[in-house]
Parts: sequence; structure tokens; C-alpha cells
Amino acid sequence: MPPLERLRACIGSDGWLASTEARTNYRRVWARDGCICGLAALASGDDELLEATRRTLRTLGVHQGPSGAIPSNVGETVSYGGTAGRVDATMWYLLSACLFDRLVGEPPHDDWWRVVELAERVLRAWEHNEGGLVYVPMTGNWADEYALSGYLLYDQVLRLWTARELGRACERRGQELDHRRRPGQIEGRILEAFVDDGAQTRGHLLAGFHAGARHEQFDALGHSLLVLLDVGSLEMRTRALSQAEAITRHDLVPAFWPPIEPNDPRYRSLELAAAEHLRNRPGRYHNGGLWPMVTGFWAAAARRMGEHALADRWADGIRRANTSHGDPEYLDAFSGEPGGTRGQAWSIAAEVIARGLDPVIDLDDQSV
Repeated sequence: MPPLERLRACIGSDGWLASTEARTNYRRVWARDGCICGLAALASGDDELLEATRRTLRTLGVHQGPSGAIPSNVGETVSYGGTAGRVDATMWYLLSACLFDRLVGEPPHDDWWRVVELAERVLRAWEHNEGGLVYVPMTGNWADEYALSGYLLYDQVLRLWTARELGRACERRGQELDHRRRPGQIEGRILEAFVDDGAQTRGHLLAGFHAGARHEQFDALGHSLLVLLDVGSLEMRTRALSQAEAITRHDLVPAFWPPIEPNDPRYRSLELAAAEHLRNRPGRYHNGGLWPMVTGFWAAAARRMGEHALADRWADGIRRANTSHGDPEYLDAFSGEPGGTRGQAWSIAAEVIARGLDPVIDLDDQSV
């Protein structure tokens, strides 16, 4: 069945459901999953998928927290995260709402600009030091059981994308936000803070840092967005693309690489961060697991770089994983066996994203 038809099975009354599986935690609207499905909807132009995206944004906006945070997920109850709040949920809402307004030509829902203003204000507060980078607690983004915290690459590049689209939205409305971070400010801070002395040797930027640690593993999702959005020099983006290709297993890209092994002191953090049982064994889940969703962004990034053969390889890997294993959450990096939930909406969306996001991404006027 084509991906757009399979995506239709993931639509609920309030928007995108994370999975078709009858699991309570997934049969609800997730900000991150729903907005990534929204990218596929915007790239396809399919009316039914766009309406699901509209309903998703309305559901998230209605349940915005009093401080401005967008919920991580909404079902019978509203959750802003587990032990720590999910910082990237707010960014994904902002990005998706502004993209919807620009590409569809109408607001995603009533009162959306008030939601946007408050969401942007809380992102500024989450910098904590007015330094231009958002601080992310451990388990505070999509890697929700992974040993990573501080100023993290993925979140900063996602915020840069958000800032570009928010700037365009302000221009369309003829209305400025006095607390808005400009894209140039954020990009400058990313290149200053994440390109350390070891970047040339490693072939990639830091995954993150805080006062007591520097995270040197390869953050695949963060780097895919960096390449997709033309951040930094061509040489930097080419090295990142080569790194993603080098660590590819089963024609899919791992979430983070190399895996954290049991003899590594950080492994204890993985055990403590586990919500129920340890999913982050080496080569699984975020600890080196192979994600169709992550690979979809890499295929789109490779197309942006003109590397269509590599993009096609990754797109084929996504289709093969989805067809063979029922749209899995991830595959084990070593065995290739599926893990996590099946019927995963953003794994299906990855097939659409892998075709390229040129209909969605506009790199003109990046400094607004």
C-alpha cells in the first residue's frame, strides 16, 4: 500500500496518531510525531493529510501550558513530558504552524498567533542565560531515555528552522515579536559552540555539552537537519553526510553512534533514564537503533546536496524496513530485527520525506 494510504490509517478525530497499534500511549496526538507527519502532508499537498495536520495543531494549541509549553502528547490526559518536559515539542509546533500558514495560505487554527507568541517566549526563557541556545534536560527531547543533556545540537538546529519560519510569519503579518530570536543569532551560536577543536578529526559537530561534559557521539537527526538547512560551510555539511553514510547499517542511519556499551560509565545513566525497562541496549532504540524517521531526513538532506544515489539507497532502506516489518519504530543495528512499536506513523511519513522536502523548505531570506 502506498505511504499516503497508510498514513490515512493514522488519522484520528483530534489529528495524527503516533501509531495504528492499539497501544494507549501511541493512540494519541504526539506533538513531535504529528508535526513530522505534517511535513509529509505539506510535501504531498494531500487535502486529507493536511486536514489531519490542522487538527493536530489545533489540539496542541488548545492544550498549551500556562507558561507557553506545548504538550508532548494529548489523549484522555495531557502530558508535557515524563521526568523532564519535552523541549522539542514546542519547537515542532512552532515550525509546523508557521509552515502550514505559509504553504496552505491560511492559519492552522483560531488564536494560533497567541499560541505562537507564548511558545516563542518560553523558548527564550529556556535558554536560562540569554545565550541564544536552549537548554535541554536529560530525556527532554525525542531521545526520551537517552543519556544526553545540556545544550544539544538537534534542538538548536530545529530551533533555527523554527526561527526562519517564524521570521517569515512575522513579515507576512507585518507584526514583530520583541522577544524573537533571529535566525542569524542562532546559527552563529551553533557554529561557535558546537564546532570544537575535535570536530575536524571526528568529522562531525558535538552532539551537545554542559558545564560538566562534552557529548562527542554522532547525533544523526541533528546533523541531518544541519545539512538539510544549509547550516555552516559546504565542507562541514559534506563531512556530516559522509559520516552518516559510513555508519549506515541495513541501509538505515542510527540515531546516535557509536552505541554506549555496558562498560561505559554513561551506561548507568541509560539504566536510570529507562521509563519501564532498558530499551537502550547497544544497537537498539536511541542507543544506535536504526530509525526510518531519522533516515528520511538524511535522504532529504542528501537530495539537497545533490547526492541522489545515496538518497535513493536510504529511501530504499526505509521502504524495505517498513514493508518487511510493518512500519517499525526502529531496527536493531546489529541483527536488523525490528524493535519498538509497529504501524509507526512517522516511519511511514519518512517514505514521503525521503523524496525530498524542497516543496517545504525555502532557504531564501534566511536572515529575517
